[in-house]
Amino acid sequence: MSDQAIVDTSVLIALEKINTIDVLCKIYSSIILPEAVISEFGPPPIDCYSVEKVKSPMVRLLVRDLNLGKGEAESIALASDQGIPIILDDLKARKVAETLGLIVTGTIGVLLKAENLTLIKSAYDKTIELRNKGFYVSDKLLEDLSNFKA
Repeated sequence: MSDQAIVDTSVLIALEKINTIDVLCKIYSSIILPEAVISEFGPPPIDCYSVEKVKSPMVRLLVRDLNLGKGEAESIALASDQGIPIILDDLKARKVAETLGLIVTGTIGVLLKAENLTLIKSAYDKTIELRNKGFYVSDKLLEDLSNFKA
């Protein structure tokens, strides 16, 4: 079990859509959610999370100048301030987080970890389920997951 991770709204939505949100508590001992994520998602149906108020001036910069959502901006600022890995899906937000030197993964990365820990049967199948429920998954990513499985 990894230690902690900061999770953005899109990840919570995606995992809830495929009934696997509980894997977060099995992979991580603690999930940290910025207040903006709670405002966007509501309290998640898991018990391993804490909520943090983000006071970093970075949030305003990320929202105003880079046009990121408040949840993404607070998640990135919190991860940057605390040096904790971040889980988010938005490509622009991921690039910003990586530029800041953060450890970044996304929903598919969580599914792969869950498969490796035998918490779910197949990350590929769950990704197909996600795609069928309107979550954007590129053909290339599906192909990579298919090859990873083989």
